[in-house]
Amino acid sequence: MKVKISLGSNINQTDNICKAKKLLANIFPDIQFSKTIWTDPIGIKSDKYLNCTGKLTTTLSKKQLILILKKIEQTMGDNHTNHKLGKIIIDIDLNIYGTELVKPIIWQNNHSDVHAKA
Repeated sequence: MKVKISLGSNINQTDNICKAKKLLANIFPDIQFSKTIWTDPIGIKSDKYLNCTGKLTTTLSKKQLILILKKIEQTMGDNHTNHKLGKIIIDIDLNIYGTELVKPIIWQNNHSDVHAKA
């Protein structure tokens, strides 16, 4: 199954995105990441976000894949308490699973500037 995910962080952004990419690549060797971009926060007050997307192929079910993504977030120390405080260590969302739009990427059309980083 072809899959698209998105990553975002608003705390120690570059390090957290790099760490998440490494963890994802260890599990999904064929993953390919987009360039990272800085975006303004949407719906919360916080520092800018660093975001990117990833494309991969998997035989996992949608549910299994989401569990793995959430486990990576937890491994990196992210949790609901931090989110309520507007602190996003790492957020990894499943956006497209095969032909199904699971969750739109809200920052793609709202980014303030683009930087090729990490």
